[in-house]
Amino acid sequence: MTRRRILVTGASGYLGRRVVRAAATVGDVVGMVHRGRVADVETVVVDLTDRAAVHQAVETIRPDAVVHTAAVNPGQGDERTMRRVNVDGSRNLAEAVRNVAARMVVVSTDVVHDGTAAPYGDDAIPTPSSAYGRSKADAEREVAAVAPSATLVRTSLIYDVDEMDRGTAGFAARIAAGEQVGLFCDVVRQPISARTLAEALVGLIDVEHPGPLNVAGADAVSREDFGRTMLAFWGVDDRGLVRGVRAADLAPSTPLDLRLDCRLAERLLERRFPGVDEVLAAAR
Repeated sequence: MTRRRILVTGASGYLGRRVVRAAATVGDVVGMVHRGRVADVETVVVDLTDRAAVHQAVETIRPDAVVHTAAVNPGQGDERTMRRVNVDGSRNLAEAVRNVAARMVVVSTDVVHDGTAAPYGDDAIPTPSSAYGRSKADAEREVAAVAPSATLVRTSLIYDVDEMDRGTAGFAARIAAGEQVGLFCDVVRQPISARTLAEALVGLIDVEHPGPLNVAGADAVSREDFGRTMLAFWGVDDRGLVRGVRAADLAPSTPLDLRLDCRLAERLLERRFPGVDEVLAAAR
């Protein structure tokens, strides 16, 4: 029996590396990166904003499925860069994937919503209130127009127990430098472990679900509670420098309630998406 070829974009990233590991259990993996390489995996270096390069790479690889995790996230680039990579790059990839008739699973985000109408169903219409949210909502639209069978996975904050996530690492660095750290006490998200999300993304290769699908952890927690929980898990002494602040006062455009209804994805994949407390308890 011929093993499937699975292309993972953003393969060197925090989520991408875990998707590569999950995909390797069910197929032969090719990692696509912007620079560098991924250990122990066939790797191709491609700039997603280069349409010709993307088409040539996908035509050469001829994957049976593509899991698209690559993106410019908040703090990694300005709005123009987000749009070039998240929107234009996703469209370039979707065109190439369509041309080889491959299955496509795309990572999107809960911040395509403005946080005023939670809990959000899978088919909730995007109402983004940030540059990042707008870029991801537009990416969803572009991909759906080009490759309508693609699954667009709306997820939340991503963490894991074997490597500190970028947000927690940033907080820890500021604490170590003696800086005050303000965490939003009025912003509610549903964090999901990177391993759980990676396994769900790979599982969706075999599930026909066109359009948006919510995949997030079971626990709806404030950004403050989540931040404090992760700092404690990693043994970071907050030295009294962490305090709760209100996004509604400091950053009014921040979505406050981004709870997602994930029941459909759990049924389709026949699995639960455990919350933070359960994941950390098992790790301990």
